[in-house]
Amino acid sequence: MKKTIFLLGTLLTASVSFAQITATTPVQEPQAMASAFFKAFENEDAASIDKLTTTDFAIINFDGQIADRDLLDQALEGGFLVVEKASIANLRSRAYGDNTAVVTGESTFNGSLQGNNFSSKGVFTVTCVKQGTDWKIASAQLSGAAGK
Repeated sequence: MKKTIFLLGTLLTASVSFAQITATTPVQEPQAMASAFFKAFENEDAASIDKLTTTDFAIINFDGQIADRDLLDQALEGGFLVVEKASIANLRSRAYGDNTAVVTGESTFNGSLQGNNFSSKGVFTVTCVKQGTDWKIASAQLSGAAGK
């Protein structure tokens, strides 16, 4: 009985330790990738966005406009898109096989686009794919009511 309890305790400790390690390694966890992406967005960090996304990445914004990675980089680096806040909550991730995952959640954005202020609250979907051993974000879609 003591051996069983000891073994169970050891396994639980190992599981908790492993979960903490993978949660801090964004390239291994799609949910962490989504969090890192929105943090890079908030920091207007185009270089980090490039590292987190596929070369054919596309984002669909609240009003249905599509931008590829290069256009997003140019908007952030050129000051056309200024992000004051890009926060997410209530994340949920689902894996489809070993190489695809979808992360959904709620988002809040504040900033300006070409000098026009915006405040948006809605939901998002991020599609992640595994390339080699690393997870990358292939697409992101923001949905909800823009305004205010």
